[in-house]
Amino acid sequence: MRRWCTHCAKFVEVDRPHDGALGCTECGKVLEDFNFSFEPTFMKDGAGQSHLSGNFVRTVQSEYSVSRERTLDRANEDMKNLCYGLGMDQPDGIVRTSLAFYRIALEKNFTRGRRTEQVQAACIYIACRESKLPYLLIDFSNLLKINVYVLGAVFLQLCKVLWLHEHPIVQKPLDPSLFIHKYTASLSGGRNNDVARTALRIIASMKRDWMQTGRKPSGLWGAAVYVSAVAHGLKCSKSDVLRLVHICEATLTKRLVEFENTESGSLTIEELNTKAKLEEKSSAKQLNVGLNISGARELLCEHKGTDTPHFAIGLCQSCYSEFVEFSGGLEGGLDPPAFQRAEKERLAKSSLGENTSETTLHENEPDTLAACGTTNSQSVEPDKSDQPTDANDGFQVDDANDKSAKADDESDTLSDIDDIEVDGYLHNEEEKYYKKIIWEEMNREYLEEQAAKEAAAAAAKEAYAANFTNTEDFQAAQELHRSWLQLLLQLWLNQERKGNKNELPKQKIPLLRRLLQRLPGKC
Repeated sequence: MRRWCTHCAKFVEVDRPHDGALGCTECGKVLEDFNFSFEPTFMKDGAGQSHLSGNFVRTVQSEYSVSRERTLDRANEDMKNLCYGLGMDQPDGIVRTSLAFYRIALEKNFTRGRRTEQVQAACIYIACRESKLPYLLIDFSNLLKINVYVLGAVFLQLCKVLWLHEHPIVQKPLDPSLFIHKYTASLSGGRNNDVARTALRIIASMKRDWMQTGRKPSGLWGAAVYVSAVAHGLKCSKSDVLRLVHICEATLTKRLVEFENTESGSLTIEELNTKAKLEEKSSAKQLNVGLNISGARELLCEHKGTDTPHFAIGLCQSCYSEFVEFSGGLEGGLDPPAFQRAEKERLAKSSLGENTSETTLHENEPDTLAACGTTNSQSVEPDKSDQPTDANDGFQVDDANDKSAKADDESDTLSDIDDIEVDGYLHNEEEKYYKKIIWEEMNREYLEEQAAKEAAAAAAKEAYAANFTNTEDFQAAQELHRSWLQLLLQLWLNQERKGNKNELPKQKIPLLRRLLQRLPGKC
């Protein structure tokens, strides 16, 4: 054994004779003065009883307590059983990674208030996402018999604890091609390379046509597996695919309709395979082309500002490979939806500008023709054989304008709709009458309920008004108002008798009398 000797100023051989002091073999300096004994010694305490002296020292000291080690061992076994339940052949690597995540969760007290199997399933799912294994949260929820949304909430909370909420595990979508082999094997009862290969090519075609953008991957791989299975003559129904990929029939139908509207949707299985082979060759050429481009171009990817060399189209090699994997390549397929929308708007504006210019040209043509006619009349008279030709040309222009105007008018009059078809949607008076009777008979209960509600509301309103009018304050106010009207009427009548015609508004006397008649009581 070698130790550092301060006297010799170097590493020297040391010796501990008879388990005593540790000394340097060259200069004899005592480096350690600790005496250890493997023999048990006894000593007496204050009561005169003998007991073993000293302390037992563990040969291997662990950083965790016994209970924590027991918890980790139990979690290790539970995770292995969970992985075997999911059908993993060699889960040792996944369990090792999951156990590391689970150890951090224990240190952060994440398991408090949560079920242990949910935290373990979330750890295994994170390891599967990191290793790109074809397993979903719904697979864990079906195995554990728990709600998938509860398990998803635990997964997101665990990602925040592990600082993985900005990691590609959470931010980036799943690659549909990872699950193709799993679902084709489950659907065909074994590994079927032809069905899986065709499904992968359909997925690549969907990526090139931007079907992956804004859609959940389960619908994409469900549609790809179903089309591939039917194309290869595999006996399966939509319900079988729905049971595997855990989506509804409406989602699968919508993805199939969207794929049918693409260019690849109208191809046969042989044409699709041929096109896919050509696309694979072109993708390989693209990877080689990127190496020939100068690395002096500016990076536009997430590695911008680093020493990573430029590879192609403003991306480094890793980002370009990831782009090709998720998008299916640069060539072929449809344009992005945003680009299609902008292109349609641009074409609409250009067509509108062309129509405006044509309209301006047609409006200026009569003046141009008139000017030409004036010039011809002032010049030498041409041959008579040429005059009909010029006249006919002018009439042809006018006829073309008239035809275009008629075509525009016809497009706005909806003349392509048949009158008989429109009459089929409209009812005459007799049909309206019978239809009203039928509707009232079919909705009799509803009408009776509405009538009862209206009657009850009217009765409640009348009862409220009756209770309000019978109060003492209301009657006193009415009596005061009646007295004021009577006094005013008497005053005007006295003025009329005295002959003050200018001061008496005679038209207001009948109004006062009508007001007095409406008030309850006698005037």
